[in-house]
Amino acid sequence: MTTPPPPVLRPYRVGGQALPPLDEAVHIVTRIDPRAEPRGSRLPAWLALLRPRQWVKNAFVPIAPLAVDPAAVVRHPWLLAAALLAFVAASSAVYVLNDWLDRDRDRLHATKRHRPIASGRVGPARALLLGVGCLAALGAAAVALPPAARLAVAAYLVLNLLYCLVLKHHALVDISVVAFGFVLRAAAGCLAVAAPFSPTLIVCVYCVCLLLSLGKRRHELAAVTLAGEAAATRPALAGYSVPLLDQLMAVLVGSTLISYLLYLLEPGRPGGALLAVLTLPFAVFALARYLQLVTVDRSGGEPGRDVLRDLPLLINAALWLVCLAAGRLF
Repeated sequence: MTTPPPPVLRPYRVGGQALPPLDEAVHIVTRIDPRAEPRGSRLPAWLALLRPRQWVKNAFVPIAPLAVDPAAVVRHPWLLAAALLAFVAASSAVYVLNDWLDRDRDRLHATKRHRPIASGRVGPARALLLGVGCLAALGAAAVALPPAARLAVAAYLVLNLLYCLVLKHHALVDISVVAFGFVLRAAAGCLAVAAPFSPTLIVCVYCVCLLLSLGKRRHELAAVTLAGEAAATRPALAGYSVPLLDQLMAVLVGSTLISYLLYLLEPGRPGGALLAVLTLPFAVFALARYLQLVTVDRSGGEPGRDVLRDLPLLINAALWLVCLAAGRLF
């Protein structure tokens, strides 16, 4: 019985130039960027598959109602906790499915080949069982939620199923889906505790998350251009260019600031004008610093981790929160 030849992956082009084969690209990325070699994880393989470092993204579930109506959170803390648990379970199930579907492609990537399924530390069957366990935890948490919040969680699951199967391979569509996932998190948090719905806050969340997604794609594309890594590991990169992403990020910075100001200046919001004056400089600095990290420091590969580890951004956020609290007292 003869062994079938290995599958031939379709070549991709970035910036109109043909890229080298994947096996060559893996070695090039590792050689040029030492950070491409991942550090040994202390987490068990099954837990690493759930990507606990990414759970910070679910902070948008409590942040939205806290920004709109803190009293609603105080009245229904368990409902908010159930919504947060539901999205932690849902996002982990999505990560398991994504890694299971991409296990062959991930083995050709400089860093993704170390993921639990791609590296063989977690078998495909065991990974699927783990995903089913996440869905069971999701179902248990969703029972406590109001119908509208459950609908938001269900929409997140359906949207991300389509993302894993089809949508992530299409440029612009992929980042839009990721950003809308954060909108569903924020909406679910508000719906869980019956907090008022703020359209301008939702728009601001969408713009911020779209900006972070663009920064991540720019980081990946810059690595592709520098190292010659084939875009077959993320086909959507073939539809981007660094100049395009820079222009889109500039647009999103302006959109984020405008939506943030509109949120603060909503009719009926006490001290909105004062809050706008006090906090606008911090919003501008946060956005400018993120652009600096992406374009100058070549960061942005993991926006959540990069933002939470940057000292200037952390100091800025602390001062920002102090001004927000002080503004509400007057």
